[in-house]
Amino acid sequence: MRAREERELVKSKLRSKEMETFTHAEPMIFNGCKLSLDKDGFGLSVGQKGQGERLAVIKLDSATRAKEYLEQRARGAYLATICYPEASCALSMAAQHQEPRDEDYKALNKVIQWLIDHPTRGIHYVPLDLRTAKLFIGFVAILGNEAHVGENEFTLTGNIFYWVSQKCKRVIRAVLAFELYVMSLGIDMAIVMSTTFAQITAQLGILNFPVVVCIDSYSLYECMVKLGTIKEKRLMIDIMAIRESYERRELFEVRWIGGKSNPADAMTKVGTNTSLQELVLTNTLKVQVDGWVERPL
Repeated sequence: MRAREERELVKSKLRSKEMETFTHAEPMIFNGCKLSLDKDGFGLSVGQKGQGERLAVIKLDSATRAKEYLEQRARGAYLATICYPEASCALSMAAQHQEPRDEDYKALNKVIQWLIDHPTRGIHYVPLDLRTAKLFIGFVAILGNEAHVGENEFTLTGNIFYWVSQKCKRVIRAVLAFELYVMSLGIDMAIVMSTTFAQITAQLGILNFPVVVCIDSYSLYECMVKLGTIKEKRLMIDIMAIRESYERRELFEVRWIGGKSNPADAMTKVGTNTSLQELVLTNTLKVQVDGWVERPL
């Protein structure tokens, strides 16, 4: 197959990169990342390919510190988008300062130094049982297997494959509105992922992964699973769209979880919990479930 492909490329006079063999002894550079296989050949790690070498702490007495602030913030943000989700919150906050003060420089230096001190850190992917895997959405997308520890708790073993820290361009007048806009974005991405996975699972001969939405806001949870009246007209369309997806079972389940069990909190708040760090380092996470709805099959 490989030889045939190369012959066709030569015949068509198309340029392409040389084909590489991916083994645990030979890491591969792909899409700006360095891919490495575990020694057992099952796990996969995604890290930086060396972009962190250009990071440097900003000197507060430097005459060009404003320019350096923009450069280092951009370099750090790029690394956060590919393999350092823990740094997303600090770098998003740094992007909000048009005229940074000394405190802002110190805050950026702190996260830049952390990136410099952890050059080999990244995202690790472990094998999953695809027959029982579920797609968990809560501003962070996780594909994984769950094991129920008790009635109100389960242990998630899975892989992070999507996270986002995005600026909302709308005028926000309420916390519920903000959470709804973010959840609407997350559910849109979940539908896209689920549609893509459906094509893959169909070829594998297994059922598609159920989409489970995890929310730590009780008000938003009630809006999604209970019928009620929303006075805010701008929220009605988003709520109706989410409810329609829930009724059609495009969203298999909606769970109200504890705030300390939500890894997305680490992307919006500083020093709230260590759930995201725990998930990145161990690929496991204990989740406290405070509410759910029993739905007939």
